[in-house]
Amino acid sequence: MSSAERRRLAIVGGTGPLGRALASRLEADFDVTRIGSRGDSGTWRTDLLSVAETEVALAGARVVVFLARTVPPRARLMQGHVPDIDLVLADSVARAVRLTRPERVVFFTRAEEDEREVVLRASGVPVSVLSGGGDDPLPHLERLIRADTTEVVRLPEWKPPAVEARVWRGPSTVLSLQRLPLAMPWTAQKAAHAYFEWLPSDVPLVRTVVGPDTIEVKFAGLSLLRMRRRTGECEEDLEVLEVRDGALVGKADPLGVFEFRRLTTPAPLLITTLRGFQPALPWLLYRVSQGPGHARTMRHFGEWLARQTALAPA
Repeated sequence: MSSAERRRLAIVGGTGPLGRALASRLEADFDVTRIGSRGDSGTWRTDLLSVAETEVALAGARVVVFLARTVPPRARLMQGHVPDIDLVLADSVARAVRLTRPERVVFFTRAEEDEREVVLRASGVPVSVLSGGGDDPLPHLERLIRADTTEVVRLPEWKPPAVEARVWRGPSTVLSLQRLPLAMPWTAQKAAHAYFEWLPSDVPLVRTVVGPDTIEVKFAGLSLLRMRRRTGECEEDLEVLEVRDGALVGKADPLGVFEFRRLTTPAPLLITTLRGFQPALPWLLYRVSQGPGHARTMRHFGEWLARQTALAPA
């Protein structure tokens, strides 16, 4: 294939053994980019929890191969379920390809049914699927990519080699993710606005000041958190707030992000994510106080949202 005919192929989650092996089998005929949050020098390092970063990484790709799965830890403290983090990764890719418009997404999953497939198909981009993988998913993935097909191939479960446990060696960051119910007419922006109106009812002495693009959370007059909307990244079903400063914020370089996303899988749901946040409290104190407190508050907000869902007209 001449260089003029070579298409760019992006392997999302291409830092693992399967992604590297797939890249080596395809690089003679495609301009292959391996994308992941960490890896060797040949990897395009991207935070796949960020839609904006994922859009940049996938720009120009004609075929997107989605292999990404979460291998903990992704932060010094993780709160939430790994399948929900994986769902957010798929949603980032789905939102990105809705903009970049590749010819196709090739999705590999070890499960027979995977709600990430629903999220990827909602992008409107054609999707081909390999589930299970059988004895070796590599030749099946290669065939799907080369055949330009939207075929769905379902095989027995593939059992990959055991992955060595990882140790977090980065800064003292937090990844806290919650999956919450959401009434059908509600958008992510409406849910985010409701959260900051509701918050003082759950936490005594807390007051929120909500402006057009800024939000401040105060406790007995002390400014705890000051946040700003990333207006260029926000849309009706994605509200992105950067945590700039306040008494609860330690290092703000890079800035932490508090995000609200609405997904349909097929029932509507809300996923809230606090990522990259570095607390001001000493780490051990944070782990037993502010960290669990945030998770508990989000759980209470989810219970409140569920009541709104129950009250919503059919």
